[in-house]
Amino acid sequence: MTEIRNRSAAPSVAPARTQAPAAQPARANQVTEASRADVLNRAELARARATTAPVQATPGSWRGGANTEVGRAIQTMRQRLSDVNITIKGDTPQSLFDRAILDNKHVTNEQILEMSRVKLDQLATDPKTRAKVLERVPNARELPVHHFTVAMLSAVTGIDRAALSEACPDLGLTGAPNTPLLYAASSEKMQRSTALHDFTDYMRGAGVKGMNKAVWGVENRVLSALVSALGGGRY
Repeated sequence: MTEIRNRSAAPSVAPARTQAPAAQPARANQVTEASRADVLNRAELARARATTAPVQATPGSWRGGANTEVGRAIQTMRQRLSDVNITIKGDTPQSLFDRAILDNKHVTNEQILEMSRVKLDQLATDPKTRAKVLERVPNARELPVHHFTVAMLSAVTGIDRAALSEACPDLGLTGAPNTPLLYAASSEKMQRSTALHDFTDYMRGAGVKGMNKAVWGVENRVLSALVSALGGGRY
């Protein structure tokens, strides 16, 4: 009887062993489909990322948020430049200001705030020098590089552009009024470097210390002008 029971129990085990593998293909198909879906989703996400333009940070935003003093000052300066469409050597006053001043790690927040407080009388050329400028370059105030330079200084200080142009006709001219060298540069490269050097040097003259050094690597007026003319700079 013992032998009979052992023999009859054997068939009940065999079907269980043959049925278990039957469910595996279904599970394998499910895993495969899930993997394919995951691959397709990843590919679609990669395509979306590749076609989406990266968000550009606002120039100078690293200096402080919109609720900080320097952040508010920067926002105001850039807004004042938004309507100036003069282009010299591929730069507008805003793009040059953004690159050379706002995104320049050598220019401090304190300097930016100091520049925002500069008044017209700190920048104005004396009447005798104005007369010399207009005698040597009669159309000085009509030059695009003059308007370019005036726009940058006006945006930073808030001084009216017309008033600044009247007080400083030499802005944008290469050289210095009280030297033999004073002319309207024909090269756009020289015009752009002159505009930026006038910006930094006029600010230095107005009492914002270190502006020439921050942009040109040297504070001295003549040496920084030479660096500018040679195409140097720290921006």
